[in-house]
Amino acid sequence: MNFQIVKPTGFLKCYIKHYCFMESDVSDGDIMERVIPTENVQLMFHYKNPFVVLHPFNTVVKQPRSILSGLTDTFSDVSTNGEAGVVFISFYPLGACHFFLFPLSEVENQSVDLSDVIGKEIPQIEEMLFQKKTLAGKVSVIENFLLKHFSPIPSYDNLLLEKGLEIIKNCKGQTTAKSLSDNLSVTSKSLERKFSQYLGKTTKQVIKLVRFQEILMDISMNKNMPLTEYAYRNGYFDQSHFIRDFKSYSGYTPKEFVTRFPDFDLNGESC
Repeated sequence: MNFQIVKPTGFLKCYIKHYCFMESDVSDGDIMERVIPTENVQLMFHYKNPFVVLHPFNTVVKQPRSILSGLTDTFSDVSTNGEAGVVFISFYPLGACHFFLFPLSEVENQSVDLSDVIGKEIPQIEEMLFQKKTLAGKVSVIENFLLKHFSPIPSYDNLLLEKGLEIIKNCKGQTTAKSLSDNLSVTSKSLERKFSQYLGKTTKQVIKLVRFQEILMDISMNKNMPLTEYAYRNGYFDQSHFIRDFKSYSGYTPKEFVTRFPDFDLNGESC
């Protein structure tokens, strides 16, 4: 299996973290990986065989060729299905809303066929990605598509949410929706509505997602600490609550996760 990370060009780099290309051939066999929640909406274009997804409770689904994945609060297992070729477009938390003219809460906990969202243009994009044989050619197709669909959100909303996300990040998700709205001098209801529309989850849910990512970063950077220390450092005073939250997002208890992924590293960029 081969991964390549490509940075966006021009002003797209303000909204998109990276493009990640992943390819495998039949000799690699079917490769399964666990996908855990992030605070980033993602686009995915398959230019070879689409993946197969095993959701909790053993629901098996073959992915469409092109997918818009909203913010989710649970895990899934994704398997290659023969020869694979796919590009993941990973937005910053406040990036995707500049390219889709509907509330991102409409795709919460879902991966939807991009053709259902945008229409007949998508099969043409899929065909162009298949035909382009170089990485640069595929990136050009993706960026032309994104530039065509760029539509900035109101500047007031953008600044409000930027500040809200900055506060959440700076306190590593250890805050409350009420405290955040007080900090921003807006009502809790108004802030929740804007978070749902532009980010895809409520204020409380985004805070929890950020805290989960901070826990993963803590585990990545500080190996071999007692599990109770991870809990306390990340604002949990009830270890059972910490374990329950962690397992709901990852499918593993913290102990199982550390044992299963001893070399886990969130510092490097990945898809």
